[in-house]
Amino acid sequence: MVYQKQIGLALAGIAVCAAPVLLPLIPKIGTYAQSERLKAEEELQRATIAERAKTSEALYNAGIAPNATSLRIRRYLDSPREDPKPDTTGYGASEIVYVYDSAGVCIGKIEGNQWLWKHKYNNICKGDSN
Repeated sequence: MVYQKQIGLALAGIAVCAAPVLLPLIPKIGTYAQSERLKAEEELQRATIAERAKTSEALYNAGIAPNATSLRIRRYLDSPREDPKPDTTGYGASEIVYVYDSAGVCIGKIEGNQWLWKHKYNNICKGDSN
């Protein structure tokens, strides 16, 4: 313990000599941490996209169509004189798909692979999601 003052003075001298090297690194540590976080987020997003692509390809190869709960018929406005008769073959027997015209008005639904038009069946569009 005899040389305690001299050791303290030597450490202070080393700190003064190292300060010009260490002080500029302090702001860079935050930037480095942020860049590492961004890299990790990008890697996670890329992995998610790759998994979605694999799933989509597996569904395509299996012949399974993705589920949809609504269908929009283009170039058709709701009219009681003209039944649009959408194709019902792509939907499962247990699916309920609400059908809309080009203006976004519910015109019927596909339920159990059967087209139910609102002008033929009453209150068909009551349970639609819109």
